[in-house]
Amino acid sequence: MSIRKQLIYIGLLTLCLVENYSVCGQQTAKVGKRTGIDTLSREDKATDYFYRGVLAQRVNRMDEALDLLQQAYQLSPKDPMIAFALGGTYMDAERQSEALPLLEQAYRSDSTDIAFASALSSAYIATERMEDALRVNKQLLSLDPDDVDVKYRLVQLYARTGYIPQAIQLCTELQARFRPHPDPYNRLTQIKIQLHQLAGNKKAIEQEYETQASLFSGNRKYYYDLILFLIQDGRYQEVNKRLAADVKKQTIRPGDARALRVHLHIAKKEYEQAEQELVQLSEDPEISAGEKFVLWSLLSNEIAGEEKLLDERYMPRIKRLLTVHPEDLSILRSYVQLLRYRDHHQEAIDVLRPQTKLHPSTAWLWDELFQNAVGLSQDSLIVQVAREAVQYVPEDWRYHIALATGDFAEERFSDAIKTLERGASAINPKKGDGAARLYGLLADLYAERGSAAQRVLADSLYRLAIEANPNDPDVLNNYAYRLAKAGKELELAEQYAGQAVKLNPDVAHILDTYAYILHLRGNDSLARLYQRKAIDKAGDKSSGDMYDHMGDILLALGDQDEALLYFISARKAYEEQGDLEEKQQVDAKIARLQNPKVKETKVTKKKKR
Repeated sequence: MSIRKQLIYIGLLTLCLVENYSVCGQQTAKVGKRTGIDTLSREDKATDYFYRGVLAQRVNRMDEALDLLQQAYQLSPKDPMIAFALGGTYMDAERQSEALPLLEQAYRSDSTDIAFASALSSAYIATERMEDALRVNKQLLSLDPDDVDVKYRLVQLYARTGYIPQAIQLCTELQARFRPHPDPYNRLTQIKIQLHQLAGNKKAIEQEYETQASLFSGNRKYYYDLILFLIQDGRYQEVNKRLAADVKKQTIRPGDARALRVHLHIAKKEYEQAEQELVQLSEDPEISAGEKFVLWSLLSNEIAGEEKLLDERYMPRIKRLLTVHPEDLSILRSYVQLLRYRDHHQEAIDVLRPQTKLHPSTAWLWDELFQNAVGLSQDSLIVQVAREAVQYVPEDWRYHIALATGDFAEERFSDAIKTLERGASAINPKKGDGAARLYGLLADLYAERGSAAQRVLADSLYRLAIEANPNDPDVLNNYAYRLAKAGKELELAEQYAGQAVKLNPDVAHILDTYAYILHLRGNDSLARLYQRKAIDKAGDKSSGDMYDHMGDILLALGDQDEALLYFISARKAYEEQGDLEEKQQVDAKIARLQNPKVKETKVTKKKKR
């Protein structure tokens, strides 16, 4: 519990301060013996700092609160309320070593003050001083013997300090208090069972399970807990007899007995018998599909010897559950996920298709259908699923990007832009990886294919993408390259490109961008290192830009012969890519290097500038 929450007196202090500050100050001035004007002035200042510090703490201005309370304590170091408030503030700041002496001081002044004791208890627990915390909590319980929270804390403290019998006794008292309430009673039972385990008392553990199952006979979970404990204890014959007797007495349903016998057979490594029981259990509509799936998974894991995907031979059994439980979408989800993990994408799609028509607003159905379409690598199917899904789950960024990619592939660039614009408006949340990708792709299209007005907006979209996810290397790279090509904000471009390299240090086009920007900023020696790495990573897939950039870098370093070789490679790559404008620019560079007169003219012009 936060120390701040324990300052229950703050509301009273605030009320006093707001409604009648001067009167409150006068009353405070009367507290304690005072001998002169100097003393009065000092204590009045302490009181003022104290109230202001408490108010600052209340509105979560913790640095200000700490400073004010420190000043109050310096002026009045013996005031327990000031020590208490300052200690609590130190605890909130996780400065326990400074907090403890102050909270101990407040507690010594009045060990019957519940706020003082509670705060000190929390501080002791935070600093692992369990014996001290135990002592304080005993005092708290003596102040209020019916305080359930203190008793619950004492149970834990007794356990952590090795006083197991005392913890069990107190736990028993709490159980009596919560007998009519299954959930808190169950939590206490679990604690008590753990305590009995520490004491090695199996008989007492069994009795706890028995009592709980008897008290809450309408909750099958507690009966299951009892039987599973007996199975774990190896009392197999006893379990068989008990299940038969309880079915006969109608204490449990036959399906529950069968499910528990599956656990029994698995524990005895009787896997064929477990499977036979499970086959029959699968037809019982009263046992949930989820429970049956867990049992099939448990059997599969036991046979495999470790946790793996459900064994292939059990897949038809899970498929059968879809028929027995046609309305249970949880088992459908488990089944199609297993199909997807096994790359049975078409089968998963066939199962999912009818369900998307029956439950079109269920987002995970479209998610699974989309993932399986992606798994088949059929672009037309991906676009088709995305077109259907976006009608019902418009906030999912993936569907908008899939549709825009389909438009782009068919060179419908204006349609792609409109699709992404609709997505930017619809997606939720507008932060994170998906939002960054959508904004970044829209920025790319604005920059490369948009109208004049859209090209102006590209920069703001890139910044929006980076704000959504500062660690998307493609967004960082593309924006950095755009800035570099425009010749503006090169320092920022280098920062973004460098971050992209840190995130993806072995991606050729990202290395190329960074090297290009280093070259523009005059750092050609470092640029050459990164450009060589980019070309090495790209191999025979190196682009014309990569060779062209390397030629520019080498030329700047004075290595004209090697630069010429890279320009020739760039010309060939541009020609193969169909980039005729870039090819012409490289041809001009080659011509200047091969014709000394042209080269000399260029040098002369540079000198004149």
